Parts: sequence; structure tokens; C-alpha cells
Amino acid sequence: MVQAGVIPVTWQQVLLEWQRDWARKKTYDATFALVQEHSGAYGMGVDYAYTLVHKAPERVTRGEKIGPNPAQ
Repeated sequence: MVQAGVIPVTWQQVLLEWQRDWARKKTYDATFALVQEHSGAYGMGVDYAYTLVHKAPERVTRGEKIGPNPAQ
């Protein structure tokens, strides 16, 4: 197919082309959920941006914080 001139694309490229932009509220939540769960590093970046823009809580819970302990 490539020899015939077809340019291969991924499912993620198709999904984001259908979404067009994040201002399309009707499909925002479904698209966001798919990207968040199945898009690896890009999904992590979108999740991070979402927490900043929407002031949403982080999706992960973290254990006890271990900070630097000054020498005694």
C-alpha cells in the first residue's frame, strides 16, 4: 500500500483528527478517557495538563513522602 502512495497513520492520529480540538465538548470526555488510558506518554501529558487546567486531583495516589533528612 505504501508503494501505491498510502501514508500509514495510527489510531491515535485518526482519533485526534476526528476530535479536531479540545473545545469540542460533545466528544471531549470520551476522547480524553481513551487518550488517558491508551496513549502512553502522550496520555500522561494530557492527564498532567488536565490537572493543571481544570484543577483536578491527580489520578494516582502516592505513598508516604520521604524527603531529604539533614545530617545530624
